[in-house]
Amino acid sequence: MRKLAVLLALTASCSGGPQVTEGARKAFEDWAKAAASGDAEKTLAGFSDAKKSDWLYDRLTENDPLAKLWRGDLTGEARTQLDLWWGNSLKHGNGRDEPLRDIVLTHPSFVQLFRQYFIREAKSIQTGLARAEVTTTYGDSTGVTVLVKSGPGAPVEYYGMIFEGNGWKIDAYKPPQQGGK
Repeated sequence: MRKLAVLLALTASCSGGPQVTEGARKAFEDWAKAAASGDAEKTLAGFSDAKKSDWLYDRLTENDPLAKLWRGDLTGEARTQLDLWWGNSLKHGNGRDEPLRDIVLTHPSFVQLFRQYFIREAKSIQTGLARAEVTTTYGDSTGVTVLVKSGPGAPVEYYGMIFEGNGWKIDAYKPPQQGGK
């Protein structure tokens, strides 16, 4: 019942426009600052559960050594839930359709796994997001799209945001389009 109330409030507010897009804009700006400053935990917390799940799916399908080692070390209920999710994700061809359960997403080792990847890519993340500037936001019943440039003349990046739990989360990313497309 609580989820229904949140969904109805979100749907009503998405059609309202400015308040919703401003909330998403602020959430994106806070997330970008955290990522640019090297805060892996806040960066991860800014992703939707579906985005986190799809991120892990990509690492596992790439047979990434860190992800494979992490999966092998995971035990108990978290490992059981991971394996059930993995089987379903392989059937769907993505990790988004049925996101990971909280027992996996909040497991300290999952956060540590993300931190390891984040540290590896920190320089490019910090370079890209330190100068990120929101140029436009627009919302509809599915969420808010945030258009971002990382400096004058830089191509536009698209971030899709949804309201999940207690705030706006990044749910999708479309990299810059070259050639004005």
